[in-house]
Formats: sequence, C-alpha cells, structure tokens
Amino acid sequence: MNRRFTFFFALVLLVSLSFVSCKKFEGSQEVPSYIHIESIEVDSLTDYFVYGANTHKITDAWVYVDDNLIGTYELPATFPVLKKGPHKVVIRAGIKVDGRSPARDMYPFYMPCEYKNLNLVEDSIVNLSPVVRYFPIGDGVNVAWMEDFENSNSLLPDDVSDTSVIRCTGSEAWHSVNSFWSGKVELPPDSLDFFIATADEFDFYKGMNGVYCLLEMDYNCNDTFFVGVQYYKDYSLETLPLVKVTPTDKTHDQPQRWNKIYINIGPQMNLNSYASYFKIYFTSNLTTVTDLQYNHVYHPISEPRYYYFDNLKLLYRKL
Repeated sequence: MNRRFTFFFALVLLVSLSFVSCKKFEGSQEVPSYIHIESIEVDSLTDYFVYGANTHKITDAWVYVDDNLIGTYELPATFPVLKKGPHKVVIRAGIKVDGRSPARDMYPFYMPCEYKNLNLVEDSIVNLSPVVRYFPIGDGVNVAWMEDFENSNSLLPDDVSDTSVIRCTGSEAWHSVNSFWSGKVELPPDSLDFFIATADEFDFYKGMNGVYCLLEMDYNCNDTFFVGVQYYKDYSLETLPLVKVTPTDKTHDQPQRWNKIYINIGPQMNLNSYASYFKIYFTSNLTTVTDLQYNHVYHPISEPRYYYFDNLKLLYRKL
C-alpha cells in the first residue's frame, strides 16, 4: 500500500508541475517570438545648448507589448514574447538610481521609443536598436541647472574647503564635439579636504505637490567623495549627504576612466518643501558625522587625489 501511495503521489505531483510550467503558454501559441536589444542610445542630434551633453548610462530596457509591461531587462538582452504578427512595442530606457544595482527605474526625462507594428515571428529573433529623445522643455522635462565648465564655473568652495574647482582641458578633460573643458579638484596625499557647492540656490519645487529630480554628472576620480544637499530652514543651513561615489577604474586609459551617475534629489526636496532653498554640494570629507550614517572610516591614500567633473545637470518634472 505504501508503494502504491508513493507512486500515486509522485504521478499527481508530476502532472501538477506540468500544468504549472505550461501556464506561461496561455492561449493557442506555445512557441514564443524573441526580441534582442543590444543597447539603447540617446539621439545624437540632442540640442547641447538646451539639454546639455547627451551622455548616458542606460542599463535596462523596460518593454511594453500592446501597452502591457512584459519585463525589465538588463542590456544586452534577448527575451521571449508570447505574441506573433504585428504588435505595438514600446521601449523605455532604464537606469541605476544613485549608482546602485538594486535601485533601478525608468529614466523619466526620455520619451519612449515606439514601434507601432512590429512583426513578431515564432521562434525567430527581432533585433531592435532603440533611440530615445528628451521630452520637450516644459513638457516632461525642466532644466534647473547645467555646468559643463566650457565658459565658467558655478561650483564654489565653502569656508571649510581647502581648495576649489579649477577648469582643465587637454587629456585630462572629458571631450565631445561641444566639450573641451572639465572641472578638476586636486589634493595632496594624506591631507586636506574639499567642499564645493552650487552658487545657485534652487527653489523650483515650491508650489508643487511633488517633484521628480535627478542630478546627473560624469566624473573621474581616484578617491571617494560624497554628493549631498544643503537646505536652509529654521534659520539654519542643514547639510545632508545622499550618495557615496567610489573611485573610477584606473586600469583604463584616461577617456575610459570616466563614469556617469544619476542621483535622486527629489525625495529630499519633497520632504523639505518648506525649506527656503536647496544647494547641491560635493565633498571629500568622509570623517565627519556622515560616518554615522554610512559606517565608513576614511583611510587617506598615499598619492595625490584627483576629482574631475563634467556635464552636471539638474533635471526635474512634476510627479
């Protein structure tokens, strides 16, 4: 009896698992079509003087078929779609928020790339090369601040800073058709810190019920630094670190050492919407109260420390 019961139980379990595994093949189609996306690019004709540089670090594709989200895929990716024939396919660009792999989201300032009648074929791969563009100014994207160091420098040292940002060009700078200059902070080994902040004081969030705001920047550094916000409330200036930025890869040649990060400023603006204004700051000082939040003990490095910045911009939209 025990053997019969065991055999019967195993048979029922096998049949049940078969039904579960086939649930993904709903309807009459059992063989999927496939889509391959190698990368998502930003339109090369982006107006530099309106949106700044079109540098990006798009890591993911958010894919919709007939207005239904079928998945988020880290690029490059090949993925199945249980559809055939012409279908509406929409691709949205995805990023790592604050440079963290677990924090992934759609980039809110690019319009989606839409294929109105993409022909999907069973057991065949359709290769897509999506190109995204910014929403028009005021219609999904607003630019609060940009700094590319081409003509000036709007990052100023705080009273506690031991140095300031200087403009540099040549092999040290980040280059493009419109860019020949970058910002640079250099510190001697084992000593000194910098603390720089925007000259602009931002108050665009006032009167909004909510705001989505990202700080973008290209950077190249051999030492860790913090990015944070300063806000003025109750007659005092509060300083809040947001993201710890780690050194870029020194094993690459100079052009490939640059990295890009998207830092989410919006939550702090929404939590402190009554503050008079915000500033963005950058600092190498990791030995202050920030250690209590990040559990970090700073160990000075024994070589000159350098920090390069370029293509900084603060973009926002109403939620």
